[in-house]
Amino acid sequence: MTQKLFTRFVRWIGYDLGISPNQITLGRLFFFVPGWFMWVYMHELGEWSGVWWQAIGLAAILLVTTVIAFDIVDGALARETGQVSSEGKVLDPLVDKFITYSSLVLFWPAISKTALIILFSLDIASTFLRGVQVQGANEFGKKKAVCQNISKIFFSIAVLTGFAKLNTVGNLLIWAALILAAISVGIRILPAKAKSPLYQLIPHLITLCNLLCGILAIACAIKGDIRAGVLYIFAAMGFDLSDGAAARRLGVESDFGKHFDTVADLISFGLAPAALVASTAGWSPAALIGGVLYLMATGLRLYDYGRSKDITPPGFFRGLPSPASAWLVTAGIACLPYPGNFIIMLSAGLLMCSFNINWQHFSSILPTLSIPEIGISIILGIIPAVFISPLGFLAGPILLYLLSPYWRKPGNRSSDLNGLNSSNGSIQ
Repeated sequence: MTQKLFTRFVRWIGYDLGISPNQITLGRLFFFVPGWFMWVYMHELGEWSGVWWQAIGLAAILLVTTVIAFDIVDGALARETGQVSSEGKVLDPLVDKFITYSSLVLFWPAISKTALIILFSLDIASTFLRGVQVQGANEFGKKKAVCQNISKIFFSIAVLTGFAKLNTVGNLLIWAALILAAISVGIRILPAKAKSPLYQLIPHLITLCNLLCGILAIACAIKGDIRAGVLYIFAAMGFDLSDGAAARRLGVESDFGKHFDTVADLISFGLAPAALVASTAGWSPAALIGGVLYLMATGLRLYDYGRSKDITPPGFFRGLPSPASAWLVTAGIACLPYPGNFIIMLSAGLLMCSFNINWQHFSSILPTLSIPEIGISIILGIIPAVFISPLGFLAGPILLYLLSPYWRKPGNRSSDLNGLNSSNGSIQ
């Protein structure tokens, strides 16, 4: 129903009103400027008008959010009316960059400046490559934009409520956007096909980075540095996504890549989360036995993936994917002490072996996220982030993903995207 309304709205803009995609892009810039000034001068405007300055700030957020949302409209309109142009593919990202960084710079005192500067540099490089290659944003660029835009919500709420903890969540999202931007630029730099045997090593080197992150997470568990261990597991997830993308870009496929990726996933998403939970329990015998069971469940999940991927609906997996399971376990570590995180770990192992349930591929879900899904994910993440720890925000997206099989099923329109099942680097 939502998709039909959106399509009707896009056609009304393009066919009835005769507005072009490039006009929408420039219109976004025109309406962004007053929203920006409303935020900058919200105290003065509140005093002048006799309205709470928080209300002025909230109005500015709503206006800028609407401007950002119309980025989806201009792209959909270009595809609907056949007005995709090389000029639009350059103009749209340039306007996006101006809106994005003009917004983020408003939170300069709270934002991670190192991450922001590197992210900006990567975005400029990506925009240049898009113009040279005459290509739209790839899957990682789109995910990066989502992280950037959601980070603004947390920085804004932190300002309006005075709750500084939410700035940490915003910065986590900025660092996530930086990782995704680096992957996006790296994929663009690679040739469409491997031009020499040296290029064929690239996916394997990325898989090696996945494995090293898992080993470092285990080392952090031994030292008791749980927070760093959690971050290393998420870095491993980034490498796990990118090795498959690199393999597909280069047209590389090998049995070694498939087996090497399985070993890396077993360490990073099986042994490392189990070690972190055991560390929070002081390496008690019960935690160690539970960790062994979780590791066995991960191995069984990876074995079933190789055995059943040809009979599983395209874009879906039987049982909870091992990176998603590791995400669930690390969210449990961030939100709950032992034995709460121990129970979460055992539950995650059970879900990995629930082969009668189909979960959609991350890369298929993210481009088709609806507004209600994004809103629910944010709400589910804000609650533990505010009351427990900023890292508790990690619980929101994974809880929504766990429930997604109820409405994202094979054959549904919103689920009708092929998964990225390559022999090297696919999510298992």
